[in-house]
Amino acid sequence: MTHAPDVIFLGPSMRHEDARLILPDAIYLPPAAMGDVLGAAQRFRPHSISIVDGTFLSNMSVFHKEILYAIDLGIWVLGSSSMGALRAAECDDYGMIGIGEIYQKLVSGEIEDDDEVALTHADEAEGFKPLSDAFVTIRATLEGAHASGILNASEAEVLIAMQKVRYFPDRRLSSIPSDAREIGIDPDRVEVLRDWARHHVIDPKRDDALALLQAVAELPAGQVPREDRPGVVLSGVFSATLARDVVVATPEGNEVTFDRMRRYAALHEDDFESVMREARLTLALLTLGGQIGGAPTADELAQARVQVALRIGINVDELDDYFMSVDLDTRGIYALLAGEAMSLRLENSWLGRSRMGMISEQFMNALRLRNRYLEVKAAAAMQETAAKSVVFEPRPSYLALIYTHSALTDWVFPEKWDEYIDHHEFGSFAELSEGFLTSVKAHHAFFGTGVLQPDDDVAIIVSDDGPMMTRGR
Repeated sequence: MTHAPDVIFLGPSMRHEDARLILPDAIYLPPAAMGDVLGAAQRFRPHSISIVDGTFLSNMSVFHKEILYAIDLGIWVLGSSSMGALRAAECDDYGMIGIGEIYQKLVSGEIEDDDEVALTHADEAEGFKPLSDAFVTIRATLEGAHASGILNASEAEVLIAMQKVRYFPDRRLSSIPSDAREIGIDPDRVEVLRDWARHHVIDPKRDDALALLQAVAELPAGQVPREDRPGVVLSGVFSATLARDVVVATPEGNEVTFDRMRRYAALHEDDFESVMREARLTLALLTLGGQIGGAPTADELAQARVQVALRIGINVDELDDYFMSVDLDTRGIYALLAGEAMSLRLENSWLGRSRMGMISEQFMNALRLRNRYLEVKAAAAMQETAAKSVVFEPRPSYLALIYTHSALTDWVFPEKWDEYIDHHEFGSFAELSEGFLTSVKAHHAFFGTGVLQPDDDVAIIVSDDGPMMTRGR
């Protein structure tokens, strides 16, 4: 079994290159924005997701509920340093693991303001290089200068306060010397302080990122135990997020959301209208099916898996790999199968059943809407006409007709004949056998084929021995 990867959202708190020296097999991603945790959960099926850095100005911040949703999937979620520490302090009661000094200070109330970890930084091409300094770093560095005797307590307190009142993009260690001169510190001590701010930086965010990497390496090998998962309630807003805003990626690394894919298809894909209509019908069936019998049962979901595999054209045991390849997580797989299960439930309920073959009218309409009506009409009429020119004396047995039809076509023996006859509305086994007889006669008329004789020990068991339904000409 392939080991599930560890995913880490990391940016200015620590360089990706440095982190790989400690945890080389992890997947490192840029700072997390809203939807990125959901996307990582679907794309990588990870063992853990760690948030060190995240966005908050240029994009919406990572959503609390997506963190809990990932934990619900069994993924370990950790946070430290920056956005990760903030979210861990807010979500630790629900299973997120907080790491490091900043997280501990947020939990204790020693740090109350989100802006204390905020900074500006360059883009990914420049390695998310910081363009300002986080207040937690400035404060720790000035407190270190006090502890080393460079500043007295009052001076350190004033210099810290001067940085605190600044807008976070304007906070910089490089401005400490000018601040020191402004409050009257003598030039020789200012130079000592300048050297300290350059070469003795105390960076809690980096320290906490290092601690997180170590914590990831020490995580249990399996998933989060089921009893420790939060049990996320899918509100309307969050359900919409799952449906629209999850970021998925191509093998080439190009990213897009589900909503952007749908909008693209509306403008560029020829089959958009038919796919959209099927989507709307499935949504309606999910609602209606839930009112008739409640949620799908385990048996209905198992039947749905078989039908989905048939529709896609793969084996049932290949379905899970297919689902992973098309960006479905556990909830998404259930939603897809539930839609198919509800369709099957309604199709096979009294709502979808007909009497005396009246389903033929809707079936003809379905052929007309697919522009296949004339094609099927011509083929069926030709078969009927050809079959009338052939007389078998004596009439072949049911088994002989079935085996011959199967050998001449792609038709496959059903496992349960009663269910097959009922589902296809043949009315009775005798009615079905008439169809086999017509098929075998027509093949004989066209190609001169004979009749196969089955093995003596083969039998077909059906319980329906009632009369054929009345058929029109």
